[in-house]
Amino acid sequence: MIQRIQTLYLLAVVVLSAITLFSPLVEFFDSASALSYVMNYKGVYQIQETGNLFQNDVWTLTVLSAIIPLITLVTIFLFKNRVLQLRLTFFNTVLMAGWYAMLFIYIWFAKANLNADWTLEIVTAFPLINIILNLLAIRGIGKDEALVKSLNRIR
Repeated sequence: MIQRIQTLYLLAVVVLSAITLFSPLVEFFDSASALSYVMNYKGVYQIQETGNLFQNDVWTLTVLSAIIPLITLVTIFLFKNRVLQLRLTFFNTVLMAGWYAMLFIYIWFAKANLNADWTLEIVTAFPLINIILNLLAIRGIGKDEALVKSLNRIR
């Protein structure tokens, strides 16, 4: 049901998650040797003029980044089963919190291995926005479920 507000929230989650998946997340800079590194869904790469040199993989982060929009897309089409839709949206919110945990674990290990300072890109705020949008969607789905239950009591 595209006309429900929670569907619009969930569509925004899909779009922001897809952007997060394919954008650079963290930049590292080693000031001693003037080396730059970038972390994206493929891993941590040293930026060079001749091409990027692979340093570390971030496969858990990539898997989470790919699963989150897929679950959200499936959740949109479960509008007839609101209880399952609520559960999947809550599970997706937990996955997004786990995404942040994995991101900071990878940053911690990369910082130790590369001896570099790091800066977050604006894209790393998108999962936090997605968590807020998921909570708004949960509230909307809950209101719909309460409305349906109240109408069934009247009959």
